[in-house]
Amino acid sequence: MRRISSFVGAALAVVSFTATALSADFMNGTDELRGSYPEEWGFPNEPDPLDFELGLRYWYSMGSSQLTAFGGSYSSTDTSHLLEAHFRINDNSTASYLKGNIGYAAMITGTYTTPALIGEQTMAGGYIGYGGVDLGMQPFGGDQVQMGGFVGYQFITDNPDMGRATFTTPTGGGDSETNMTEIHALRLGLSLRAELGDKIDFNVEAAVIPYAQLNGTYGAMFYPDFLSGGNLFTQGSAGTIEGRLYGASGEAMIGFHPTDNLTFRVGARGWYLTGETTMTFTAREVATPTTEQNYIGNVSGLEFFRVGALAEITGSF
Repeated sequence: MRRISSFVGAALAVVSFTATALSADFMNGTDELRGSYPEEWGFPNEPDPLDFELGLRYWYSMGSSQLTAFGGSYSSTDTSHLLEAHFRINDNSTASYLKGNIGYAAMITGTYTTPALIGEQTMAGGYIGYGGVDLGMQPFGGDQVQMGGFVGYQFITDNPDMGRATFTTPTGGGDSETNMTEIHALRLGLSLRAELGDKIDFNVEAAVIPYAQLNGTYGAMFYPDFLSGGNLFTQGSAGTIEGRLYGASGEAMIGFHPTDNLTFRVGARGWYLTGETTMTFTAREVATPTTEQNYIGNVSGLEFFRVGALAEITGSF
């Protein structure tokens, strides 16, 4: 009975409060209720300063690489089909933006040459991947054209198949590894974004790469057997490459907007990197594989180049 009495008391209190509040809304004894707050009360009419873009790209790219290490020359040329996801966030209140992408090769074909094999060889795949983010501002220009600069980070792993050089393990067995290199790059650039009416846009960027760190395994590196101290030595590991690179990159695209929230774009992109690096490997005594010597040498003529056509579909909101 005590719980029922408490509930009834609380209900009566609510009813009494509601009746009092409603009576205050009547105007001068009439049946007309007081008007509501204006529709925009508490909510600003200013548009959201953030615009978002999400989409997919296809990059038909042609790449090449070359270097010389320990007297042997290595080179590759490929045609690769890459799929890429991308995003862009525009802050209209500060004329700034954040954009990024991540891509991976769905198919790689091409040829390569190494000292381990005679003549040009056909590739059997490999892997190419990349990703990065740029933070920029475009404070110059007007409603139709915005110009500015950006700073960005780019990750690249450009490893079309170049075969495997066999080496001897400490137990006397054989092994091999594929090329597995990585590049971490700093980008400094200029960007332009222009709109021609409501249907057409242009996006152009050009960047210098003042510093990029290259490191990883160069499994295609081959070194023939040699004599040292009267003993016969053979290659005992894959090559390890590391060093500093520099270069440039660029991209240009033209877009068509069939609707306010959908964009199709086509264009081109490319990058080029070169620099100073070293190659190291281990040699093992043929008679006693546990006896080893480490060798390091400068790499010359190193270049990474990739360029190709882009196609994009993007949604905005």
